Amino acid sequence: MRKDAPGPETGFTLLELSLCLAVASVLAVLAVPELQRMTQRYRAGAAMHLLATDLALARNAAVSRGVPVTLCPSRGDGRCRDTPDWSAGWLVYRDPQRAAQPASAGDILQDVRQPLHASVRVAASAGRLRVRYQPQGFSPGSNLTLRVCAAMRLQGEVVVNNAGRPRSRRVDGRVDCPF
Repeated sequence: MRKDAPGPETGFTLLELSLCLAVASVLAVLAVPELQRMTQRYRAGAAMHLLATDLALARNAAVSRGVPVTLCPSRGDGRCRDTPDWSAGWLVYRDPQRAAQPASAGDILQDVRQPLHASVRVAASAGRLRVRYQPQGFSPGSNLTLRVCAAMRLQGEVVVNNAGRPRSRRVDGRVDCPF
């Protein structure tokens, strides 16, 4: 190192550099798992928000169009699944005949395909696979609970009551996913 001006030489010794790298490594090892958990919580929260938004869209469409509108888990080909797994997406369709499937492609109001990260799973409660809104905005029948899991941990639920209103609830992520 060339010394142009009088004074002490500046720089880091090998020992100082090694110590800084060791401290940075320990901090990174401690931070990475928490960052992964935080990312999973955000992904689950986004899924819950998307579900609640589309449930509100379906309810609003039923009221404004004056016909029943159904929201169901999608197979990916414009048809509804017969299983409670909503992870691959969902359909919102006009349902004047109260059918299990959309009558035509023109009846589909929204087709959400693969809206979720691969680590996020969504499943409906037993007994009810779809939500059918009446023209008055009601969703008769039992309450529907859509459970949202990320990294095999339950992160939250979206519940649709008989009045048709969706509400979401986050949980702490300490419970194993029920499916």
